[in-house]
Amino acid sequence: MSAARVTTGETLALIGRSLRFVRPYWPQILGKLILSFIGITVILFLPWPLKILIDYVIMGLPVGSSPTPFPPYIQPFVDLLYGMTPFEIVWVVIAVSLAGIALIGSFGVGISRDTADGNLAQGLDTATESENLANESSSRIGGLLGLFEYRFQLKTTHRFNHRLRSLVFHRLLGLPMTRFSDESVGDAVYRVMYDTPAISKVCYDILVVPLSNLFLMAVVIWTVQYSFSAVPSLVMLAWLAAPMVLISSFLMTGVARRRSLASREAGADTTATVEEGMSNILAVQSLGAHERQRDEFERDSKESFSRYRSYVWMRVLLIGLQSAIACGLILYVFFDIAEAIIDGRMSPGDSGILYTYFGQLLLTTLALGAVWFKLQDNLIGMRRVFQVIDQQADHERHGTETLETVREGLTIDHVSYAYSDGTRALDNVTLDARVGEMVALVGTTGAGKTTLSYLIPAFIQPTEGCVLLDGVDTRTLAVDNLRDLVSFVFQEPAVFDDTVANNIRLGNPNASDTELESAAATAGALPFIRNLPQGFDTRLGRNGDTLSVGQKQRLAIARGLVSRSPVLVLDEPTAALDPETERALVQALHSEREKRVLIVIAHRLSTIRTADRICIVDGGRIVESGTHEELMQDSEGAYRRLVELQQGQVS
Repeated sequence: MSAARVTTGETLALIGRSLRFVRPYWPQILGKLILSFIGITVILFLPWPLKILIDYVIMGLPVGSSPTPFPPYIQPFVDLLYGMTPFEIVWVVIAVSLAGIALIGSFGVGISRDTADGNLAQGLDTATESENLANESSSRIGGLLGLFEYRFQLKTTHRFNHRLRSLVFHRLLGLPMTRFSDESVGDAVYRVMYDTPAISKVCYDILVVPLSNLFLMAVVIWTVQYSFSAVPSLVMLAWLAAPMVLISSFLMTGVARRRSLASREAGADTTATVEEGMSNILAVQSLGAHERQRDEFERDSKESFSRYRSYVWMRVLLIGLQSAIACGLILYVFFDIAEAIIDGRMSPGDSGILYTYFGQLLLTTLALGAVWFKLQDNLIGMRRVFQVIDQQADHERHGTETLETVREGLTIDHVSYAYSDGTRALDNVTLDARVGEMVALVGTTGAGKTTLSYLIPAFIQPTEGCVLLDGVDTRTLAVDNLRDLVSFVFQEPAVFDDTVANNIRLGNPNASDTELESAAATAGALPFIRNLPQGFDTRLGRNGDTLSVGQKQRLAIARGLVSRSPVLVLDEPTAALDPETERALVQALHSEREKRVLIVIAHRLSTIRTADRICIVDGGRIVESGTHEELMQDSEGAYRRLVELQQGQVS
């Protein structure tokens, strides 16, 4: 979906969905809102003691004789001062100031004051800014109260960020394998690490920031109207400041959405380029493709920064426009306040109150306008997150039935499979494999062997037909149950940064040490495992880089053998094995097939010739099927041509 199609309606829908996600944390968010209100109340109290000092101490006016009335929330404090001398009033203000310093970290009339936050240094890009979003927490005040509010919010932020990040990662693990054929792993990483933290800003910018800012604006406007009604222009200005600034923000939201989406997509492309280059580093180095990879990264990186700058430029324009409005309003306020003091409609102490309140009003209005503008960027992040969550996971395409084991066998019944573009990979394939049988799938590259095998554990779903285990359609089985029944050893072995034992136990977490050794011996992996520094307890590093391709393949085979799954599928299990290890493995497979269905995809004649049935796959169909001896009887058969070709290559 292009950036141009991100409509206001979709924006509102994303807001609603994001708020539903954080619903379990509403008590904590309400607590944050209450703490914000308390902080605002303290901030709005700050300038009044200075007015008291100016009017009642410096100017010598009697307490309560100011031409402007005190608002009700300040009057009780003023009432305490009746009958006090100027010297006593100073000490009271000093005491209140010291208490304020301890409570909020500062005390005074200025707009600048201590705040509580813990932002890390960051760059001007979405990726590095996301780290601060994942740890979003701040307070308008400092001191003990500000520290408490900061820690309270930080804990809440961590909770729902952790929940969303874990949800997206878990969702990605459950998506069909074809998802990662269409989109890169780098894009998935970007969504988990850099898009999910957007929930922080969406949450606080919708539930906390607007309400707290509106509360501050309402109190300021009400106070100006209550205490300074003698200067009507100030009251009018207080009412007009917010709409003038907010309108400027709404004018730019559409462009902001489009540029934010373009920025995130470019960032995901850059991440994908890095992931692909590092994952295929051996190919890059062996083929001398450094320059091309560097050029691709430079192109993607340059585009990422360019698109982000385009988004930042919109923010700069907005800030410039709003700052011009704010400067004009402050200049107007200055002349009106000076004239009112000269005319006696206000006291000198009122100037500090009004400058502070109008400064707070403008800053709060600017922040409120920026909320809607910045929200566009974060909602784009949430949009990308929800795109992952909304994709149908494997378990959602299956039922909830369970099958204890497979006692009879596997049936592939008139199955066809077509890719999303309509290309047909399998066409009306039927295959039976009984427990105790070893069935070999043979064919040229691209014939459909692996696609056919992927149907068995439901990595992909058939377009037509069905796959049955003991007569039960695999689509009615729970995915976890089906994957327990079918173990799959891939052609490209996966090795994790863990011990050898834990890598093998991935196929059966409860396997004993004896079972591990037996499976490793059968797979031909035991000799090299014993030569490792800590044997089965040796960590293998990222992707098992300390092992050769053949050693990785043996570990993967051992993982499949140690599993107790009644169906075992091996995709080219002997491709990276030497002849001696291959011969030992083939012998071991004979014993394995006595207790399970064994499906083997292989090209080597030495691996497949002893299979109970050999199926020749060509053009997405099984064109021949039988034992080695039966298939060799057909002098024009595809299998015989394959055998003769291999024998000719050997001779």
